[in-house]
Amino acid sequence: MSLDDLVVSTEKIDTVYVTKLQGNLNNFTAEKCIKSVINSLKHGSVILDLEELNMVTTQGIIAFKTLSEEAFLHKHKIILINLPLSVRQAFLMAGVRNLFPIANNEEAAFKMASRPSR
Repeated sequence: MSLDDLVVSTEKIDTVYVTKLQGNLNNFTAEKCIKSVINSLKHGSVILDLEELNMVTTQGIIAFKTLSEEAFLHKHKIILINLPLSVRQAFLMAGVRNLFPIANNEEAAFKMASRPSR
């Protein structure tokens, strides 16, 4: 997989969308990620599975910030699961560690997603 590859796959389960990101989130792929997740946010909360996300650059962090704002506007949640160490470190270095709730597994994420937003 090259630096400009990002596979975004989404599955709807009840009223929640589970989106898996595979590859790299950077200036080449950020727009693809944003468009896909926003499309789901229009209809419900999103669980973002980052297990196969290899790299997040500064542009990727900006994409996550954009998604946080969109989730607020659409009154839905984005819950992260399966964060690789490299992604956790990128969030920590960028100061966005608490941007999204992080669940330990998909089951916990579904419980979080089903709770009403404040």
